[in-house]
Amino acid sequence: MKKRLRKKLHKSEFRELGFELDYDYTGDLEGELFDQFWGDWIGMIESLGLECGGGGAGHQSYFIIKYRGSVSVEQRQAVIDWLGKHPDIANVTAGQLRDAWYGWE
Repeated sequence: MKKRLRKKLHKSEFRELGFELDYDYTGDLEGELFDQFWGDWIGMIESLGLECGGGGAGHQSYFIIKYRGSVSVEQRQAVIDWLGKHPDIANVTAGQLRDAWYGWE
């Protein structure tokens, strides 16, 4: 496969990795603290050069990616560590880095 096509199809050296993330927000979903948490969450994700898709109410479920390229092991760990330090977060589970484009059944 030619390099141009590999890039277009996110194959080989152009493969992009992301990870699944689940956690429970145990605080008040209607309060000002949740708004503060949400702003801090988005700020932290953006500061790492990442994006997330998903959501939920109390139980949050996301797939974390990098706009261009792959999420690094260090970025994945930074997200987990940040959530682990928050008092209103419980049951954090993060999947391993996986192909963001292929292998979904």
